[in-house]
Amino acid sequence: MLISDEPGDIAIDHRGVIRSWPEAAAELFGHERSWAVGSAFAHLLLPPRLRDAELPPGVELDVAVLHADGREMRAALRVRPTEHGRAVAFRPLSSRTPPDAELYLRAARSAPLGEEPQRGGPGTGDEDLAERHRLLSELSQLRTEFIRVASHELRTPLTSIVTFATMLEADDGMTALSRADRQAALGVIRRNADRMQVLVADLLLLSRLETAEAPLDLAPLRIAELLDFPGVPLRAGPGPDLMGDRALLRELFHTAVEVAAIAGPAEVDAAFAGGRWRVVVSVENGSGLTAERLLSMRIPHPEQPEEYRTGALALMLGREIAARHGGAMLTSVDRPGVTVRVTLPVA
Repeated sequence: MLISDEPGDIAIDHRGVIRSWPEAAAELFGHERSWAVGSAFAHLLLPPRLRDAELPPGVELDVAVLHADGREMRAALRVRPTEHGRAVAFRPLSSRTPPDAELYLRAARSAPLGEEPQRGGPGTGDEDLAERHRLLSELSQLRTEFIRVASHELRTPLTSIVTFATMLEADDGMTALSRADRQAALGVIRRNADRMQVLVADLLLLSRLETAEAPLDLAPLRIAELLDFPGVPLRAGPGPDLMGDRALLRELFHTAVEVAAIAGPAEVDAAFAGGRWRVVVSVENGSGLTAERLLSMRIPHPEQPEEYRTGALALMLGREIAARHGGAMLTSVDRPGVTVRVTLPVA
């Protein structure tokens, strides 16, 4: 029986079992109808990290799906409720790309400052939807800017490496280098290779945080110690120790302070309420700064004193570290100031 109202949709019953499988689905996902019908939709098409997620009804999203050959691919999906379950409209991605599903779901789970959404109060309805949309847009912008900047960051050292390696290979009298010049060229290659190693390590860290592959080295931590940075005023109220990974949390707060400090001298306030530490790093009277400029600025690397991260990469890592600890990190640029807010549960 075709449960969906639209013949082109995938129909799913209340148990999540596929009840109709159009020919277009077989062409896109590679599964024959005889195999797909009767299978659980989530286990057939979604990767393990998304199988427990609830895709919001009525919203078309860019979703990671599994092809019959085992590879992960992207498709646009829109779920809508029906009398007998749900219907899933689908299409291959094109130039009209919807929001990324995993970013959308993460935004939907996050309320302002990482607080739980209020029920029946001013934080619901249109205001709550507007806040989620704002956060989703910010995350999408951050990822887009990061991809652009990361491509530049990789291309620049690669260009230097290729250029000087080519010069070193030259053996004719016109382009051959002297011994001193050869040593200088080797130094340039080494520095740029080291730079690429740092960037690749940051990308691997981001991937491990997003997929929760790396376990946290949890220990009770005093908030004042985590927020102790030379020359940065700190006002910390009383509260319990924070359970977390010290190295990652220091990196998170280092990022918060350095991002805010781009606009001017930063100040840190920390308060405990409702089972969470709320940390606000702010610059009230800084130089004019736009969100676009912030994302492309260079932030001192927390572990490599002579290296830098772009604002986009630093903020993405900060967000993932906070999320890995069950919290959130939000950044706002309001001329002439910058504010970074971090919320973390104590356990």
